[in-house]
Amino acid sequence: MLTPSDREVTVGSFLLGEGHDTLIVRVTQESPEPEPWSYGFALLTWQSSYGQELGTTKIYGSTVGETYRLTTGLPPLERTGSIIVRPRAYNRRWISIDDPPSWTLRFEATSLKAQGSGGGGDDDDGGGVAGSFTDVLTDVGLELIRIVFTRS
Repeated sequence: MLTPSDREVTVGSFLLGEGHDTLIVRVTQESPEPEPWSYGFALLTWQSSYGQELGTTKIYGSTVGETYRLTTGLPPLERTGSIIVRPRAYNRRWISIDDPPSWTLRFEATSLKAQGSGGGGDDDDGGGVAGSFTDVLTDVGLELIRIVFTRS
C-alpha cells in the first residue's frame, strides 16, 4: 500500500544476462478493471549499486499490458539490481476521494543484448531482439504491486 507521500516500491530483484544492456518490462494493470488508470503514472527503473544504470521511464496503467524498454545502449557495470517503481499522482481530486481505488500492476521482465551491440548471428546469445514477444518476455514471478493512495 502506498500513499501520496510514499517515494518508491521495490518490485523485486532482477539479474541481467551476461553482456545484456536492455531490460524489457511488461506492465499490466490488474485492477481497477476494465477502466484505464487516469489518476497518475509511475516511474520505472532498474537500480544497481551504481545507480539507475539503464535509465528511467514513465509507465501508465494498461489493462491489456504495455511493454517498456530500459536501456542506455551500454551494459551496466553490475548485473545485479532491483526493479523500482516510484508512483506519481497528478490528480488532486483523486487524492481527496474518501475511498480511493487501488491500482494493481503485474510486472514481467527479461533482459537482452540490443541489436547492433552484438554479432547478431544465429549462434549469438541475444545479439538481436527475438522474433516474437513471447520469445523475449518471461514471467520472473515478480510480486504484484498494490498501489493505494489514501487521504492523509
